[in-house]
Amino acid sequence: MEYWLAGNGVFVRAERSGLSALIPVAICTIPGLADFIPDVKLQYPLVPTDIVNAMLSAAQAVGKKEILFYLSFTQGKWQLDIPSQLATPLSVKPLVASLGAAYSSALIEVHSHHSMAAQFSVVDDLEEPGKFRLFAVLGEIFNSPTINVRVNIYSHFWQIPAKEVFEMPDELTDWFELCS
Repeated sequence: MEYWLAGNGVFVRAERSGLSALIPVAICTIPGLADFIPDVKLQYPLVPTDIVNAMLSAAQAVGKKEILFYLSFTQGKWQLDIPSQLATPLSVKPLVASLGAAYSSALIEVHSHHSMAAQFSVVDDLEEPGKFRLFAVLGEIFNSPTINVRVNIYSHFWQIPAKEVFEMPDELTDWFELCS
């Protein structure tokens, strides 16, 4: 992780296998420097529709509980892992035993908010520090399925369009586009 100064503020930059990002952490004017444009690049193919549909179906199947998914890119394709977890209507946590290889190799972490909006909560913010990966939340999964995606660079968050990460099935709406 590096902090960069630009004419339009302070940015954080990070890179890991499959992902690079440059996002603002403080917007201000610094005379004499060039402006930066936020940039998040997934260096693998988009997560295919069949995996997106599998996550949505699994989220619907657990009813009014949340569910957690890990996505990693190995051997040239996306892998979906549903770790052992403790789920309630308002939270989901992996069990200690599930904090193994799937957690460590995950580039994308997704969880559901069943009938609630696809918005990241304060609890989500607190549970994601110390990580550099993409996060997504599925919301309103029974009536109007929506997905919200953001990058986290060690507690610096930046929302991005879901279509930059996922092949979007027709029935899934991108929160980013709703709010733009």
